[in-house]
Amino acid sequence: MAVISEVYSDEGVGVLYRTTNAAAASGEWQPLHAFPAKEAVRALTEVQPTESSQAFFRLVLHEMSVHSDMVWVPPGQFQLGSPYDEAERYADEGPQQLKVIPVGFWVHKYEVTQAEYIELMGNNPSFGYNSEAGELAANLPVDSVTWEEAKEYCRRLNKQELEANRVPPGYEYRLPTEAEWEYVARAGTTGAYSFGESDQVVHLGEFGWWRENSGETPMPVGQLAPNPWGLYDIHGNVFEWCLDDYNAYEEGGFVAFSGADYKVIRGGSFYCPATILRSACRIEPQISDFRNWLTGLRVFLAPKQ
Repeated sequence: MAVISEVYSDEGVGVLYRTTNAAAASGEWQPLHAFPAKEAVRALTEVQPTESSQAFFRLVLHEMSVHSDMVWVPPGQFQLGSPYDEAERYADEGPQQLKVIPVGFWVHKYEVTQAEYIELMGNNPSFGYNSEAGELAANLPVDSVTWEEAKEYCRRLNKQELEANRVPPGYEYRLPTEAEWEYVARAGTTGAYSFGESDQVVHLGEFGWWRENSGETPMPVGQLAPNPWGLYDIHGNVFEWCLDDYNAYEEGGFVAFSGADYKVIRGGSFYCPATILRSACRIEPQISDFRNWLTGLRVFLAPKQ
């Protein structure tokens, strides 16, 4: 069954709630899906049948706003991974499989900067941080962040934004799953990169910082063109942590190793060749004390995990 979220307002956040008891108290209604009221036309979501014989839904308009740098992306579906004929692909990128993103969520248009990280965490782990560089250094993406530190940054940001009434019910600031990251990186495209259907790298330097155009150093965020959904540096600059464990996409799929000791970074970096910046490319670092000078993070405001 499809539910169209109809909210007649250009302000606020609409939240779709569900319960199995029509007489349930307000605390028993579970939030399923949140979206900016002005995006109601694109906020179509599928309601899946459950074991219960009945379910009830209601739509509530909350007088709140999400931080202005957070970009809302609608529900949808896409092919996770790369096709077998994609140039320079790696074996762990397949087999391709259809992934459904059932509800919309928000993603920050920029990678977390050193200034933002210092403000929230009180320190700067970045390799080669130069305090004399002033505003330039402040706008560089933070790097050398461990997975646990990235999670802690999200936790503190969530607390801050909750206190400011900018977190919709049922949502939280967190790292993305691999599927969520690739969904927004592709932004509706199916080629190796999000700036078109061609696998050629001739235009890569217009959208991402990589070995050929960065001078092998990170660059201030937001200097190049964004992907089709308005996200900057989704290709290159610094790698971005994902939430889930590094595992094969399906039983029988290839991974050299797997398990909870390994998390995934995505997107490539300023030091990488073009193939690492592809939308489907997966890099699997060890989680324990892993501090890589090429790795930062981007925050998502998505359903609680």
